[in-house]
Amino acid sequence: MPVPVLLMAKLIALAFLLTNHVRLLPDPFLPFIPGLDRIVPGAVFQRTLQGVFLLSAAAVLFNRHVRTFCLLLGGSVLLSVVASRAYYGNNKTFCALLLIFAGLYTGGEPKLLRWQVALVYFGAGLNKALDADWHSGQFFEHWAGTRLEQPLYVWLSAMLPPLVLGKVMCWTTIVLELTAAAFLSIPRTRFAGVCISIMLQSGFLLFTGQTFTMFFFGMQAAMLAFMPWPGKWMEVIYDGDCGFCDWCREQISRFDLEGVFAWTPYQTGRGREFGISDEQASARLQLIQTDRSVLSGFQAVRRMLVYLPTFWMVVCAAIALAPGPVAPLWRRTIVGVVLLFFTPLANWAGVVGYDFVARHRHRIFPGRACKLPDGALRR
Repeated sequence: MPVPVLLMAKLIALAFLLTNHVRLLPDPFLPFIPGLDRIVPGAVFQRTLQGVFLLSAAAVLFNRHVRTFCLLLGGSVLLSVVASRAYYGNNKTFCALLLIFAGLYTGGEPKLLRWQVALVYFGAGLNKALDADWHSGQFFEHWAGTRLEQPLYVWLSAMLPPLVLGKVMCWTTIVLELTAAAFLSIPRTRFAGVCISIMLQSGFLLFTGQTFTMFFFGMQAAMLAFMPWPGKWMEVIYDGDCGFCDWCREQISRFDLEGVFAWTPYQTGRGREFGISDEQASARLQLIQTDRSVLSGFQAVRRMLVYLPTFWMVVCAAIALAPGPVAPLWRRTIVGVVLLFFTPLANWAGVVGYDFVARHRHRIFPGRACKLPDGALRR
């Protein structure tokens, strides 16, 4: 299973576990299939589903027969949907199908996964486009203004003619969902589609403070299925005589579970093969990507985080474990910070912060150094 698909499955399994979703798994009640509630006693049915759910989620997280347990985890959620109309939710069905398609993956591009995501966006956009309440803006006016009492929306809406803001928000959502569906379906526009999807789902969370049960986790994790992963390791040129730099290498290597990064001290002269002078390498860390392009300093660190699955697992856990009393603010803060960090808006502050630490790095862990013989390569 390719790393992006595996990471997607792990993030969904982690979100299921940390949100204590297992307690929501039902006994048969008003099932979609008549008679299902009479085949097995409700308590036995529910406990069995919960056992399979917990075992499968743990197995996916710990890389044990991942395909099989993706099918079992997704199947347990789908069976719960079939068994109870009260449990049904499109977010649960969507996440279950993502897991099943991950389990069915046999090689090549994960087309079933991608079609599923594009279809969800197309269906959502089309459904809204055919709904009179979305045309008029009434849906957003009632949802954001009356039900959620979203302060910013209420304030802006009061400054405009009736339903104007609601109509703008409704049609913006429709256009973005249909655009995401189209862009994700075309290889040349796929990255733009991923960006639209990430911004759209992050915008929903920032606006409401809610994850819509599992939909935020599922859709954000699904974007990994559209992204490439390095086919071979990328080389990191760092200062081998800097104790802090070597400590950073150790920490990143500890969480580089896929072995994406190979580390080489600039003192070996390796950087010069890629047009990197010793002066440049001594000032900033250098990342040589698989296409031999070079990123340095803050840009390099930011790109490295993208390829550290542990980073995304920690972010997912932090959102899923948002403490009850301040959950909306907690989620908004985490998503806002991460979103800002990976946009160009963070470039200036990131570069300034990185360069400040780089200039003073020898004062951190003084006396610790890692001199290596010429030509040595650390993984």
